[in-house]
Amino acid sequence: MGNNNNSGVLKFFGILMILFGLIYAILGTVALMGKLGGVLPGHDAQETLIVVLAYVVAVLAIICGVVCVKGILGACRVCGLVIAAIGLVSLIWLQVTQDTFSIFDCIALVLGVAIFYLAGKKN
Repeated sequence: MGNNNNSGVLKFFGILMILFGLIYAILGTVALMGKLGGVLPGHDAQETLIVVLAYVVAVLAIICGVVCVKGILGACRVCGLVIAAIGLVSLIWLQVTQDTFSIFDCIALVLGVAIFYLAGKKN
């Protein structure tokens, strides 16, 4: 019963991760177009590296979500760890370089840690 419940929670986090990736990509595109300011730090200055990394994170989040929904535990664990690491590095980088906080990076960190933990707990 515990494994089945854990599998459901992992799928739920997978769906959240897919939605997060889609929203992150849409917000990144809108911010890049200049229609929305201050949502994604770095997009306002249109720094190429930050924009590219934002889309990489969005794609990784969608891939991670799909893997979680399919229940491929080894890949879930790796994806969760990668997303959490990227979120943590981004949070620290933005704090040091721009003295700002990104809620989206914080969400990525939390979702990544949750997925990493749940996929490891299921094994």
